[in-house]
Order: sequence, then C-alpha cells, then structure tokens
Amino acid sequence: MIQRRLSFAGGAFGALHRQRVGPLPDLSTLSIAGVDAALLEAARVTWRDRARAEFRSLQILTRFLGEVAGAGDPLDVYAGITALVERAIHQTEVCAAVCDALDAPALLPEPVLLQDSPGFLGAPMAERALATAITLQLDETIGGGYLADLTARCRHPAIEAALRALLAREQPELGWSYLRQARHRFPPSSSPDWRHLVKINLEPHEAVAARALAQVPANLQNLAAWPEPELAQLGLLSHERQALVFHQTWTGVLKPRLAELELLPDHHLR
Repeated sequence: MIQRRLSFAGGAFGALHRQRVGPLPDLSTLSIAGVDAALLEAARVTWRDRARAEFRSLQILTRFLGEVAGAGDPLDVYAGITALVERAIHQTEVCAAVCDALDAPALLPEPVLLQDSPGFLGAPMAERALATAITLQLDETIGGGYLADLTARCRHPAIEAALRALLAREQPELGWSYLRQARHRFPPSSSPDWRHLVKINLEPHEAVAARALAQVPANLQNLAAWPEPELAQLGLLSHERQALVFHQTWTGVLKPRLAELELLPDHHLR
C-alpha cells in the first residue's frame, strides 16, 4: 500500500489557507546533523504520530460540526467549532513541517477514512454530539498536558517554536463550555452511561501509565526524577515522564472538571 504524504494545496487554496490558518513557526535552526541516531528515529516516529493524530482530530471535528448542527445547537457553537477546525489544520501542518525538517515527511493515516461504528452513526445527533465532545475533550486535555510540560522545558528554538505554536492554539474552555450546556439535554438517568463513556476513554491512558511506572520505585515517581533535557530538545517524553504528566493532568484538571459536570467515573485513578 502506497502511503500518501500530508500536503497542502497551492494556488487559490494555498493563499486562503495561509490567510485563515496563519504562518508556520520558524524551523530554520532545526538540523538533524549530529543528532544521536536513536533519538532522531524516536523524534521522527513521534512527530509523524502527532501529525496523523492531528489529522484524525481534524476529521472528528468536521464530523462534530455536522453533529451539533443536527442537534440544533445555537450558531455560536458552530463558530467555536469552526475555530477548532482551523486550529486542527494549523496543528497538523506544524507537525508535518517538523517532520519535513527531520527528513521524515508526514503521511496520511491508513485507511484515510474515519471509521465509525454503525451504532454510533445511527444514534440521534444530540447524543452523538455529546459523545464526541466527551472523547475530544479528554484527549485534548491529556494531550495539552504533555504539550505544556514539553514547552516549559524545551530550549531548542525550532522545536520550542513548534511546541508553542501547538499550545497557543489550544482552546480548552470551548470544550468544557459545550459539555456543560449539552449535559442538560439529557435526564439524570443517563448519567451512568456518560460516566461509562469517560471511563472507557480513560482506560487506555491509565493502562499505558501503569505499565510505564510498574517497575519504578516510589521515590522516583515524581517529575523531578525525570528531567530529560535531551528528550525535551526534540519534543519527546519518556514513558515514565509521560505517565507522571498524565497523572498530574488527571489530578489537577480532569478530575475536578469531570466532578463538576457529574461525569467522574465510579472508579478513581490514583
């Protein structure tokens, strides 16, 4: 199977793209010369994964726009989601630009088509919209935690510029605001179903974090024990630090926000 590069159209579409999405960060100082081979390969894999993940987010957000329209949400909701679509385009392009600078062009996911289950596609639009909003907000909050941690520690001018460009486009309050208003469409009796959705979306993140920390002594289960400056320079996190940042994001952001919305799962992370 031939995988297709993530690319952006020229001509009239390219001009409109630049006008709407804005400029790319300056990556001119990013050189792969002299970079440790193992670190370089890890950076290529990570940034390619980020580009594909951002493209998937773009697909989900464009689907979400149709869901909120079908649910009869007010116009300001559509404007907010349109802004998030433009953000996802920009973030995909930033990740793809870093991949190009690392001499590992970003590729479209295969299959390109976003594959949703018949059960999900057959659900009422209001139900689909809330389900999509929950899954997006969980992923965006967790991913935003990783970005914030990396951006605070990275000192390579090009990678730091790319990370800041990604982080600057984050708009977490839009998602929480939508969840707050969309929850009121459904009776209290539906709450266990929504909490279950939160639970099954958090479980993969929990499992990855648990595996990463399984053999780490208790006295090393803190961020200070994993400074990782050489990884941060390329926008990378070790599995251990990523697990610790996940738990920090859970404790400091996700847990109180979900509790406020009565979406906190019955089980609690540590």
